[in-house]
Amino acid sequence: MRLFSSLSIRSGLVLTALLAVLPALALQLATGLEHRHHLETEAKAEVFRAAAAMAEVQESITDSTRLLLTALAAMPELRARDAAACSALFATLLDKNPLYTNILATDASGDMFASGLPFALLNFSDRKYFRDAMATRQFVAGEYIVSRTTGTPSFPFALPILDETGQAVGVLIAAVKLDSFDAVFARLHMPGAANLGLADRNGIRLFYRPFNPANPVGSPIRPAVYDAIQAGGDEGLALLPGSDGVLRYYAFRKLRLSPTAPPYMSLVVGLPENVVLAPANRALAENLGLLAAAAALALGVAWIVGGPIITRQLARIADTAARIGQGDRQARTGLPHDVSGLGQVAASLDAMADQLAASDAERDRALAALRASQQRLAHITASMPDWIWETDTDGRYVYMGEKVKDALGYEPSELLGRSVFDGLAPGEEETMRPIVAKARENCLPIRDLINWRIAADGTRRCLMCNAVPWHDEDGTFRGYRGVSKDVTKWVETDRAVRASLAEKEILLKEVHHRVKNNLQIISSLLYLQAEQVDDPVALESFRVSRNRIASMALVHEEIYRSADLARIRLDNYIRDLLPKIFGQVGQGAPVAVDCRLDPVTVPIEQAVPAGLVVNELLTNAHKHAFRDNEQARLDVTLAVRDGFVEIDVADNGPGLAPDFAVESTGTLGMQLVGNLARQLGGQVTARNEHGAVFSLTFPTAGRT
Repeated sequence: MRLFSSLSIRSGLVLTALLAVLPALALQLATGLEHRHHLETEAKAEVFRAAAAMAEVQESITDSTRLLLTALAAMPELRARDAAACSALFATLLDKNPLYTNILATDASGDMFASGLPFALLNFSDRKYFRDAMATRQFVAGEYIVSRTTGTPSFPFALPILDETGQAVGVLIAAVKLDSFDAVFARLHMPGAANLGLADRNGIRLFYRPFNPANPVGSPIRPAVYDAIQAGGDEGLALLPGSDGVLRYYAFRKLRLSPTAPPYMSLVVGLPENVVLAPANRALAENLGLLAAAAALALGVAWIVGGPIITRQLARIADTAARIGQGDRQARTGLPHDVSGLGQVAASLDAMADQLAASDAERDRALAALRASQQRLAHITASMPDWIWETDTDGRYVYMGEKVKDALGYEPSELLGRSVFDGLAPGEEETMRPIVAKARENCLPIRDLINWRIAADGTRRCLMCNAVPWHDEDGTFRGYRGVSKDVTKWVETDRAVRASLAEKEILLKEVHHRVKNNLQIISSLLYLQAEQVDDPVALESFRVSRNRIASMALVHEEIYRSADLARIRLDNYIRDLLPKIFGQVGQGAPVAVDCRLDPVTVPIEQAVPAGLVVNELLTNAHKHAFRDNEQARLDVTLAVRDGFVEIDVADNGPGLAPDFAVESTGTLGMQLVGNLARQLGGQVTARNEHGAVFSLTFPTAGRT
């Protein structure tokens, strides 16, 4: 204090001016640091956006390739292994889609039989993507390869070719050109110092721009970057030195074919730290230079002018700086911002105060928006019939919504600290614990987990839970956050409906069983009546009538034996009908029967008329085709073609008369066949082909 009291006015003014500038210097440094932090935040957001944009492009390429291969796999030319037609089609697709290196198809052994480019005999059974497609019978992504057909770096996708039984009989392959990402990189408009890289699941570089000989395609990416990607989630950010030693913000994004599938590709966008912070450093240097100039001018004026006026101005500046330092963002010097040193100091101090006030206003707006968002979430939570909860890493509740009282009768505070397995109904923990443990081990969401719990009043309540894992800023797993819904009424209603449906199904099967028994009784009565008749013609009529009744009874028998009460399997019906007409069917039988019957299902309204027609045709063959024929043979085929059911009955008998026509014959059986075919909306045709061939064709009704 003695030192300051002994100073001259000039020295005191100079010292005062210097002290007044120091708070402004501190504020400038704080603003510069805040600016640096803001630029870092923007840079991180920018690299995240670039990674997301590139990921969206790659996912679009993946989805387009999946759709292309799926469409090709369904084409008849591919199923027929028509190499010329497939190669021509692949060549056309390559011409219209320069994105792909090649499109090709192989058989189950990996031998290529079709390609969009001219090819020699090649085998792909050693490729991992070929083995994965054959093993999983699903669309798969490969890894970095050098194409065997073009010799260029590529990234392959593969889809198995499945036959009618679902077995993999080959693989479709489409390889994407790695240099096709150049156009995408150009559209990102990243700063000149930014780079973009793609790596496969093994960390092998697929793409790197801008071009750098130190980062060639096909080589492993830097271990530090690969380790950061492996340690993170589906996306993340790391500050790491590049291969050139420059520190960069690296944002990465992992791509998956499905939420549960492992990543097949990773995208990395890097932005140098010095480029990010250059504007802040430049602005800080300029502001410090301006502040230094203002301080020098103020000190000069204080030294030269001196006196009460300057003293009062300096005191005013000092007071304003002190108020600003104490948090008064509205404090201003009130001095003119002229070209003098004190004017510039006052202007700089007032500008710093304006900037701090603007920052405070922005912070207040952000806090208000946060409070509004929290209030909105609270309103939504309060209006939901379900309740929200949160657990820690040990599966103990750390938060519980108020709505838990409505379903279980517990106060939220009663459940805090308790395990998610507490309060389960007997036997539920054995079912629930493995599911929760598996989800916890793999950090997977929990979807529609049904569990029964004991409420506070002792009643059983059924809950359906959905939850997702949550992590802190470091990516460390911290527990689960989820929603629970009381579905007791829904489950009980569903059980009642299922029980009612099961009861009705049993009753309906009983009805069909009784109808079948009644038809058999009618057939037995006809048999007893036939015992009283000696006329061969009448006896034949009785036999034909009994066969027709038996064919209708067989339909009802097929129905009550089937799991589907509305439809029956025609192929099973025909197999059961043949022994009833021909007796023994098989080796040693008087008639050799060859059945080629596809699995065809029809509704009951088609089954009865179709069964009667088949009965008439088989009876007709048994009656007319095999007299004095020691090598009697009957061929029966059943198939669905182009939406029509086709049934052929062919014998090796003497055949039909040249003028035979189904509609013009006078027999009751053929008239019945024609009428029933029209009832089905189809037709019956007859022809000679080493014997008589009758064909029934009618449109399908629904699924087959």
